[in-house]
Amino acid sequence: MRCAAPRGTPKASPRPPLNFPGIRSCLLSPSFIRVTFMKQISGWSLLPLYMVILLDVAGIILVMPVLTPLLLQADSGIVPLGTSPILRDFLYGLSLALFPLFMFFSTPVLGDLSDRYGRKKILLVCLVISALSYAIAALGVIGRSLTVLLLSRCVAGLAAGTQPIATAAIIDASSTPKARSANLAWVVFSCSIGLILGPAVAGITANPDLVSWFGYDTPFWFATVVCLLNALMLVFSLKEKTSLIQKDRVLSLTKGFSLFMAAFSERKFRLLSLLYFCFVISWGFYYQTINWIFMEEFHYGVGRLGFFVAYIGVIFALSTGLVVRWVQQLVPRETTIFAVFVLCMSFANFGAAITHNEVAQWLWAILNATGDVICYTMGLAIFSSLVDQDSQGWIMGVAGAIGAMTWAIAGLVIGPLGYLHLTLPLWISGVLCFTGFVLMLIYQAQTRTD
Repeated sequence: MRCAAPRGTPKASPRPPLNFPGIRSCLLSPSFIRVTFMKQISGWSLLPLYMVILLDVAGIILVMPVLTPLLLQADSGIVPLGTSPILRDFLYGLSLALFPLFMFFSTPVLGDLSDRYGRKKILLVCLVISALSYAIAALGVIGRSLTVLLLSRCVAGLAAGTQPIATAAIIDASSTPKARSANLAWVVFSCSIGLILGPAVAGITANPDLVSWFGYDTPFWFATVVCLLNALMLVFSLKEKTSLIQKDRVLSLTKGFSLFMAAFSERKFRLLSLLYFCFVISWGFYYQTINWIFMEEFHYGVGRLGFFVAYIGVIFALSTGLVVRWVQQLVPRETTIFAVFVLCMSFANFGAAITHNEVAQWLWAILNATGDVICYTMGLAIFSSLVDQDSQGWIMGVAGAIGAMTWAIAGLVIGPLGYLHLTLPLWISGVLCFTGFVLMLIYQAQTRTD
């Protein structure tokens, strides 16, 4: 049974999930490549929006292979030499947590601002702020100032609403449901490319062995220039649909917190929100720990870390485009698919925790990353099925709030846990995934009796 959003709950701007069967089948069909590419891309009208999405994802992932050695290696210069190991580990986790923490509060507000003042204006503001955040990060690295580097993570989180706003603008520009599905397929494609290019560019441009003047600051300068060029392209190519501007849109600075609380205050969403919380935070533990493990156990530098993170991006792209569609053809029930693959993630995390072989860690990453994509897709689909069409934006806002908060929590605790034992976050991740599996079995039993 579908229900509307609770009364009095602020609705998010309509931002449908990026992963659903129509998008994936469209992305893989020859007609999509032929019709959509020729009609949409050849006009260049939506290309800047796809670039915004690609850069948003790439920028988020770009910092992962850089921050790990920058904050955890004693000779990096960004953390004073006399810093205790536990404080250094905490600062590493804090640097990872600040971005999603500020994103948690800014993204819903930016979405409402884009409804009230137009997508183009807010996108341009976000791109300029993003460029500023990358420039601040580069200056922090050059000046060896930890405070400035952490400040850049806060500023970056404030501008993290570009992806949903650009997606909303793409939906606005879609004249028919078929065009919308085709355009959203390119959104998925742009995200996948960003997941690969971001860490690959970081791994290359931060490696002084390739070019003498490359360093930890170079990826941030590169991202700064690309953001400004994208903003310039947006100015001349994107036409705003003024008829869609809602000047009476009410703004709320606490909207992210309200959405997060709504996930657990309503009985209908409580159990699903709890198991989704367990799943998302488990992936946060794994993703933020595995780079640390590769650096400590296998002596990876920023170049090899960048290519490992890009490798995970390739798995994401293949899973989104191929595996999810294949699995749905075999197993029609989304709850069953979620249960199976969150259990697989549990095994993968336990395997990664006990493995001291480099090749085996790369193999465990396949199962873990594939499971993450499938569980994320199924989780959004299950959330979507619980509400009516008018409440889709609200429920996606709820899921997004859970995701941002869990990543912030994971970042804050990952350092102290890693200090106790480097693989402890992976053991906890395995337990959380198994907990999500058990909760999904309970959820399935409840839905059968309701």
